[in-house]
Amino acid sequence: MTAVAAPLYPLTLVLLAGGESRRMARDKARLPAPDRPLIERVLAQVEGLFAEIIVSVSPGRRYEFLSHRQVPDSADGLGPMAGILAGLKVARFGSAFVLACDIPDVARGFVSGLIAAAEGFDIAVPRTSKGLEPLLAVYGKTVIGSIERLLSEGKRSVLDLFPLCRTNVVDVGDPAWLRNINTPEEYEIFLRTIRKR
Repeated sequence: MTAVAAPLYPLTLVLLAGGESRRMARDKARLPAPDRPLIERVLAQVEGLFAEIIVSVSPGRRYEFLSHRQVPDSADGLGPMAGILAGLKVARFGSAFVLACDIPDVARGFVSGLIAAAEGFDIAVPRTSKGLEPLLAVYGKTVIGSIERLLSEGKRSVLDLFPLCRTNVVDVGDPAWLRNINTPEEYEIFLRTIRKR
């Protein structure tokens, strides 16, 4: 009988898949990447790292090919902060690594470093030369009240959350692997890169 390795981190992974994909004009999570849906590729990047995986989805949406628990936002159109909130509320652990489903490559060493940087903080968020990456960050359940307050005030930007919490901004430079797929052009660049490997 083969032993199953224990997860490296007693954290919840909250994979955000509730976006409207306006610029892509189709559901990014289902994009071929190239031999499986993009969302499955992203999950494979962090396979075995987390003790729990939750996929945050829009109300009424479901990815039937995923075995992981899927949790809907409380309402449509509230942006990624609502997805973070939905995931944190049901997470079994005190902190969650939040990851957007349109980041096709994730360096495992980066994940480890960011989790370490979250120690003693409510949030650890990376910063590149382009700015903060709030959808590739660690959030503690301690931020739930602040998120609920912001949403009740009509504020939907995750950036509004950081000044309200103990936030560790981690300068990470510009990792070659870190990119988002938001447009058809970015998707084509991603596919060309994959074919060259």
